[in-house]
Amino acid sequence: MRDISGVSRLNAAKVLAYFHTYNDAEVVDATIRALCEQTYPIPEILLVDNASVDGTLARDFPSKVTIIRHEQNLGTSGAVATGMEYALAHGYHWIYILDADSAPRPDAIENLLRCYASLGPELQTSTWWLGSLLVEAESGMTHHACVFTPRGIEMLAPPRQPSHYQCDTNMWSGSLYRLDAVEKVGLPDRDYVLDWGDVIYGYEGKIRGYTGFVDQSSIVLHHLHPIDTVHFRRFGLRFVKLFYSPPIRFYYLWRNSTYFWLYNYKGANASRLVGKHFFLCIRWLIKASLFIKAPIPILSACLRGMWDGLHARLERRY
Repeated sequence: MRDISGVSRLNAAKVLAYFHTYNDAEVVDATIRALCEQTYPIPEILLVDNASVDGTLARDFPSKVTIIRHEQNLGTSGAVATGMEYALAHGYHWIYILDADSAPRPDAIENLLRCYASLGPELQTSTWWLGSLLVEAESGMTHHACVFTPRGIEMLAPPRQPSHYQCDTNMWSGSLYRLDAVEKVGLPDRDYVLDWGDVIYGYEGKIRGYTGFVDQSSIVLHHLHPIDTVHFRRFGLRFVKLFYSPPIRFYYLWRNSTYFWLYNYKGANASRLVGKHFFLCIRWLIKASLFIKAPIPILSACLRGMWDGLHARLERRY
């Protein structure tokens, strides 16, 4: 691939805009419109559909939109792997990844590439992704990236300046991956399906000497649904906070995270972090048993996920 470092070569970078869908008929038009309005020239938008049945694809798309339809739902990790594979096969330098309910501001991609161009040559070589700042569309809440530490995974709370900060991993949506580095790291594992696929992929890059940056001037409005997923239950004079998701999400959350700490993580305090992980598992099961109405489906999904992660059965599906 061509060298694209340096401000003078900013416009030489060939970027594929990508997003994945699953029953997202109500939001795809806004995402495509936001990508078409980018100030940085985007020659092609790739839509990877995970077997939607709600009419997501039953519309007229702009000529620059290419569609790949999976015959079955391969989840986020499967769709992203397909997108990266397509980008590599078609000579792109970067792939900009979005969820279907994400809307980047017009200068989002341009600002990420300017951030990359501003880095020194050594940092450019080791930087394999740059991320937009995710802002909750309704509340304005921001979601920042994470780093791996001897205490586990920690979310950063950076100041507004400087506008970019270094990190290890972030959500897929709003991430711009450098494809020559992706070739060296490899594609995301499709078996992760949903939750933690982005976290684990960030770790795969980190252990190979790569890093990432988030540029806070690059904004993506993203539906984080913070209020929908948080519930409070009274316990005596206190309130207990619960994060609620459908059982399928809990299955992949606990399966993938259990697998990661047991089999992937090679950093400091590995044994201690495994113990911490299982303590959190047990605490969550107790909270779910006590404070979620009709908890059996969720408890079953959590236990199945932990069991499959413990036995490295990533080929299994919910």
